[in-house]
Amino acid sequence: MLNSIIIVFVLFTCLIIPIATAGIYILSEKRSKRRSPITEPLFPLPGETLSKSLQHQNIKLIMIMQAAILIPSIVTIILLYQWVIPSQIKFHVLDIVLAVIFISSIAWSVYATKSIMEKRRAIIAGLQGERATAQCFQPLLQEGWQIFHDLQCPRGNIDHVLVGPTGVFAIETKYRSKYAHIKGRQNALAQYDGQIILFSGKNREEIALQQARAVSMELAKNLQGKLGHFVPVTPVVSLPGWYVEGRSLNTHQEVIVLNPKNHALLTKRAVTIKPMLYNRICAALTEMTLRGTQ
Repeated sequence: MLNSIIIVFVLFTCLIIPIATAGIYILSEKRSKRRSPITEPLFPLPGETLSKSLQHQNIKLIMIMQAAILIPSIVTIILLYQWVIPSQIKFHVLDIVLAVIFISSIAWSVYATKSIMEKRRAIIAGLQGERATAQCFQPLLQEGWQIFHDLQCPRGNIDHVLVGPTGVFAIETKYRSKYAHIKGRQNALAQYDGQIILFSGKNREEIALQQARAVSMELAKNLQGKLGHFVPVTPVVSLPGWYVEGRSLNTHQEVIVLNPKNHALLTKRAVTIKPMLYNRICAALTEMTLRGTQ
């Protein structure tokens, strides 16, 4: 009977370890020195309540599947133990192999759980950043601008494409946490010199600028193929929640870095798109968006 209890305890331990790992990770995140730069509430997305409900149902389904595996295993082990004579049990090389597999599976479950939690954190942060950017650009829609989200390209997706009288803008949103222990204006200061972005005087960022340049060039090529002539696309890096300090860039080849609340940097430029061309660009982007969803 004691051996049965030990076996049941071991099985429950295997089930609890991933849950405990996830809980410890969440607790450590709450105690970390990094904070979200987005402080204002975000508008709900279409179907967000149903999406959350679906996530809860998925979690329930996973728990049911775990129980469906665990409970029959416990019952089977208890029944087998009743049919086995303990005095005749001998340990062989296979037992050592099984013990190694058992320990390895526990180590793997801890590693896999931690990896998934980190990916979830990054995805949720990225989603919040993109939602914050889209929300800040919302007033431009009332002024006749159009915005396209998650535009698929061979190199990857473009977070947002904004089209208005002053041009076409390929926007890459970057979520960067703030340091809770840094006080004052430096806590949310992003300095941009045209080559790099320096966050709070500590972390350097160049990849975001490279990505914005790459996707803007690719979008310009795609639009040229559809429209028959070149349309410049200005690369933009959006940093929601950050105060961006640096020189103002107005050429189409250089990357504009801004807090999306300061979208006036885009609207106050010289008009470059005539109404007829504007309609053709929007039609081409609509086609690209619909094709990407198929």
